[in-house]
Amino acid sequence: MNKTFEIANSIFDEIIAIRREIHKNPEQGFKEFKTSELVQAKLKEYGVDEIICPVGTAVIGVIKGTKGSGKTVALRCDMDALPVLENTGLPFSSQVEGVMHACGHDLHVAMMLGNAKVLCSMKDEFAGTVKLIFQPSEEVQPGGSRPILETGVLDDVDAFFGMHVSPTEDEVGKILLKRGPVTTSADEFEIEIIGMGGHGSAPHKAKDAILAGCQLNVLFQQVQARNIDPLDTCIFTTNVMQGGTKSNIIADNCKMYGSVRCYTPEARAVAREKIADICRGVEKLSGCTIKDVVMDGYDACINDDGLIDTFIEAYGAENVVMMKTPMGFSEDYSFYATKTGKPSVLMFLSAGHEDGMPVATLHSANCTFNEASVPYGISAMSTAALSFLAK
Repeated sequence: MNKTFEIANSIFDEIIAIRREIHKNPEQGFKEFKTSELVQAKLKEYGVDEIICPVGTAVIGVIKGTKGSGKTVALRCDMDALPVLENTGLPFSSQVEGVMHACGHDLHVAMMLGNAKVLCSMKDEFAGTVKLIFQPSEEVQPGGSRPILETGVLDDVDAFFGMHVSPTEDEVGKILLKRGPVTTSADEFEIEIIGMGGHGSAPHKAKDAILAGCQLNVLFQQVQARNIDPLDTCIFTTNVMQGGTKSNIIADNCKMYGSVRCYTPEARAVAREKIADICRGVEKLSGCTIKDVVMDGYDACINDDGLIDTFIEAYGAENVVMMKTPMGFSEDYSFYATKTGKPSVLMFLSAGHEDGMPVATLHSANCTFNEASVPYGISAMSTAALSFLAK
């Protein structure tokens, strides 16, 4: 490991104390007031050159190398917690009823503050500027990245790096990387089917909204099977269906809510087109009126090959695991690249789990991590910034 890892190890106890404080006091999207105040206080203590609060609870720490102006690189973390009742029993468990850092954002914030301390101590070793983004509300669409970008405060950034912790069974501290698409886009649809109610014994005299909804749901699965390249992916899920009032009354109304996730813009465009086509077809077949709305969600994260190569060269291939498949979830980190046209990388940290407890997935009430992974996360992100600025 390099110098960044040595420094990260030397501040381990301090960063873990910060992590536990944040974990005990979780805050949901756009309400990260205490977290934002803590971040600003620590950035000031660590000696960043500027602290910017562009919108809401967002914070950006600016660190300028003393060897010249150079390029600008941004490192991003998210700060918000989830509406989950914690069940870990850890001594630093959430003290806020029904709210928990079940996705590791407490670790993200703590590690980014570690990056601040590492890079501030190394200012005389690099040229250029590092912007540390502490972003609110990753968990709730429309997310917190777009409001930050809209202020223009990141217009000068040449490349972006992000990191997400991942619960793992064994190896702790490895950096997981995937070339190309690494997360899906995430669009949401809302559909209302307006039919005509009637007696359950006389369906021919009614227009069954629930039957039309069922047909829609089945036909949506045909999009992946017959309209998307078999080597591509479209994850189509109807997650809410509401309709009807009584067992012998044909429903006059049905509402459907769901999501569409794709790795490529091509699949995403086809899926959106086919939602409309299927709705028009079922509308004609059923005699119902169908109102369909698809809401733009997060874009897919597409990792840049050049940034990956530069990082691996600096960090060491022995410390990296190349992922064979991308993740199935979505991240509003994607907008830092798609809205600016700048290259980006989203990496993952194998963060283990609490000793004596089983591995639990992200967003679980039992989700834990091994804090021994923290110095590796700090070192990887600091190295990513320094290696980019050195090119």
